[in-house]
Amino acid sequence: MAVSELKELYFSQSSLAIFQSCQKKFYYRYLAGLYWPAEWGMNEEIRQDLKLGQQFHLLAQRYYQPTLEETTLVSKQPLQAWLNRLKRFCSAVDIIAAEQELRLREAEFKLLAKYDLLKYDSSQARIIIYDWKTDKKDFKQKDIKSSMQTRFYLYLMVKAGYKYFAQDYKLETMPCLIYWNPRYPGQPVSLKYDKKSFEQDQTFFEELLKEILTSSEFPLTEDINKCRFCEYRPICRGKRSEAIEVFEEDLDLNLDWESVEEFEF
Repeated sequence: MAVSELKELYFSQSSLAIFQSCQKKFYYRYLAGLYWPAEWGMNEEIRQDLKLGQQFHLLAQRYYQPTLEETTLVSKQPLQAWLNRLKRFCSAVDIIAAEQELRLREAEFKLLAKYDLLKYDSSQARIIIYDWKTDKKDFKQKDIKSSMQTRFYLYLMVKAGYKYFAQDYKLETMPCLIYWNPRYPGQPVSLKYDKKSFEQDQTFFEELLKEILTSSEFPLTEDINKCRFCEYRPICRGKRSEAIEVFEEDLDLNLDWESVEEFEF
């Protein structure tokens, strides 16, 4: 997805993370339109892992979304095992939405997120966000709590989602976010949110967006280690990429961005 001007861009957690990592990469990807498919430059093992992740997300969506027919797998390992683990971990009750896309437009700030699953917790009057991961790294190897995705998903849910879903649900408690990987079914990560964190995130995202929207130059990162896995390494460094980093938005190849619901306040 490329746009002619920054003011036209809806910012996802991936785009914000890329800007913080390397502004030149942000420019190439979102403004210049130099975009390669997610599979470009991958070895076969990584390509198959990516395909499994896409298929699992589709199966999860079909399981939780009543308007879609659930898919039955016949000896399709490991997807059948993953789906069975998912059903045991998170039952299809109190579902608000699966694969829910939200946009927020507030003055010059435009934000967009896509949630794997939203459930209503009536005992605490809150929304629970579920995010599925399928990569081979367990959560102990990741900085989940302070990641851009965690902060962005929780912030946008309070900022936009709670105002929208309040017409159908009693929402008195801040949302929580649960990460779960079918490869490690007994290791979910549950993260709570509070007013202080929301206020800190509001300041953080406002300042970050102002920095992006007022940028006229997009310098290359000085951290050459970040370049090792970047698809633009041949352009910037004159060297072949060692591997390609995959972002969440790359996994949804059929996402129609124009059909996403938009909320204005």
